[in-house]
Amino acid sequence: MKKLIAMLVLILLASSPSICPAASTASVGVTATVPRQLELGSWIRYAPPGVDPYGTGSGNATSLNFGTLVYDNANGIWTATKYFTVFLLASSSGRPYRIQQTNSGFSKGSTNLNNSLIVTPDYIAEDEIVTGVPQGSIGTDSYGSKSLALAVNKVIYNGNTGRARIARAYYGLATGETGEPSGSEPITGDQVSGTYSGTITFTVALQ
Repeated sequence: MKKLIAMLVLILLASSPSICPAASTASVGVTATVPRQLELGSWIRYAPPGVDPYGTGSGNATSLNFGTLVYDNANGIWTATKYFTVFLLASSSGRPYRIQQTNSGFSKGSTNLNNSLIVTPDYIAEDEIVTGVPQGSIGTDSYGSKSLALAVNKVIYNGNTGRARIARAYYGLATGETGEPSGSEPITGDQVSGTYSGTITFTVALQ
């Protein structure tokens, strides 16, 4: 009888949860600091007129060098064999920002082509910040209007939401076509020959 009682006690003890090993845990902390920043990145592509910036005949560029212009006998103007796209990517740590451009002149001595250089801001939903992931709809952000590049703090892009997004600024020479901005002028055969130059400066500032 005593043996039977002892066996029952052992069975009860073995089945009791109170003597099972307690669960064991180990906690490890993880930290990362994202610095606050206000930065503007850019890259340039050239392409023949009417061709996508990454299409046939396009390539990378380090400046807006239109090279030697070609004379259009039919219209009596000088034309370029390419246009340029400046891609602009701002990072503002989620704060609303504005991308602007300033150009004080496109000249050679006392003569200039200030009325011939046109800038056209744009936003393309298919542009990819993360490879393979389109940046998507512009939402409540906005971009500036087509105009002469000669300007101070001309708006290229309003990042109202603070999201890092790729904005585009196309640069080309006036041809007199419909849709070009008021005040633009094609380069005629009267233009003094030589190499014209200037500087375009892009800035990003908080709204």
